Amino acid sequence: MPVHLLHGEGFLVPKRLAEIIAEAGASDVLEANRHRLVGSQAKPGELLSMCNALPFMDDYRLVIVEGLLGTAESQGRGRRRGSSADSGVAGQWQALGEAIPQMPDSTVLVFTDGALSANNPLLRMLRPVAQVEELSAPSGEALSRWVKTTVEAKGASISPSANRSITDLVGNDLWTLDQELEKLALYCSGREIQEYDVAEMVSQVREANIFVAVDAMIDGRPGVALRLLHQLKEDGKEAPQIIGMVERQLRLLALARDAIDRGVPQGELKGRLGTSSDFVVRKTAEQARRHAMPEIVWRYNRLLETDLAIKRGRLGPDLALELLVGDSIAG
Repeated sequence: MPVHLLHGEGFLVPKRLAEIIAEAGASDVLEANRHRLVGSQAKPGELLSMCNALPFMDDYRLVIVEGLLGTAESQGRGRRRGSSADSGVAGQWQALGEAIPQMPDSTVLVFTDGALSANNPLLRMLRPVAQVEELSAPSGEALSRWVKTTVEAKGASISPSANRSITDLVGNDLWTLDQELEKLALYCSGREIQEYDVAEMVSQVREANIFVAVDAMIDGRPGVALRLLHQLKEDGKEAPQIIGMVERQLRLLALARDAIDRGVPQGELKGRLGTSSDFVVRKTAEQARRHAMPEIVWRYNRLLETDLAIKRGRLGPDLALELLVGDSIAG
């Protein structure tokens, strides 16, 4: 049975995982033959023992490993291929790469992860012995087709203008899109979803914008960040409120990045972040995995300087906001 590695967009990976399990005929395996490991807590010997064991009174043993490759991501970030740090991470798991070809055909082993860099040492190690699928969120016309297909699967239809409106607002955050399309399909039951329905019903879109804006600031895309923050202003938010929203998200981002680096399970992140919102926890964790701690800290310190300049009257709020976003080039 081939080994699978699924990484990329957080909405698509679990869906593809379910398909692979069904295709392998492992959907109904006994509980004793199902194993799910958190990568940051997994040990090579433990994983190999599970994978080499024959299933108990069943055809298959299903082993799912979540986030293992992500544990090597922060260590490998920015380093050249073949560096000593990369060798250390890959060396710890070298026995796994060597053992995979000898595993029983009854073992269904699937690794799942978020976005990974090309120089991830575990990704390079697993490529020759696993079926690797990088699942990226669609964009442009492909995203419009995804929206249309998703709406139809919910038993509804959507007009082209409504399709454009919701993709303009949400972008390709598939989790948020799916949730909002579900609400729209129920709200417009029996008729086509129109643009005015999107304007009336989409609730998480503006909150989602702050995540995208912070991403853009850290990634050095000031044009995107400024456009999204101006959208928040058009929705009635004043510059000090927007700066406060950015500050809160950067603080949560630093807490989440620290928790991930320490191997804290995602189920404990609500307590760490001090929020009861599944949406905020999921989005912040996804965002934290994309950014190194030094990047987050630099941006947070820069924002505190901006806030102080406003309070001391050296800068007006609107100008301070634009200068802060412009600094994303330097960051």
